[in-house]
Amino acid sequence: MEFLSLLDAELSIRLSWMPSIESLDFVNDPIMSGPYQEQHADQLRHPNAGLYALKLVPKNKVYLEHENRLCDILNTLNSMGMTNAKEDMEDRVFRELVRINRLKEVEWSGQRSERGVKGAVVNTGMSIILLFPDPSSS
Repeated sequence: MEFLSLLDAELSIRLSWMPSIESLDFVNDPIMSGPYQEQHADQLRHPNAGLYALKLVPKNKVYLEHENRLCDILNTLNSMGMTNAKEDMEDRVFRELVRINRLKEVEWSGQRSERGVKGAVVNTGMSIILLFPDPSSS
């Protein structure tokens, strides 16, 4: 149980962390590779893999370290016996992986946008229908 207490303390610190990322440098070109697609749970369990992998460059270091450590914690927890505390901790780690993956999504979308990251538009899955008056009804 001491091990879980130490992991809990580390997670509490990590979950309050919000990286200050100016931009991320992807292995693949966001413009050529298409819109960002939501990652499934099994994809998030493998750090820095797939279409949205980051280059191993200094500006990506903080993000990559955080993602790698979270995946290490998740792998360690998966090797342990089932307990409520362990399952709760796995949920916390996974939620954090989802949260930081959203940072990748914003960055990817921003690099695809003419407006850049500051004007990035993220697909929330909701549609907005604009109604324009029919010009023939005047």
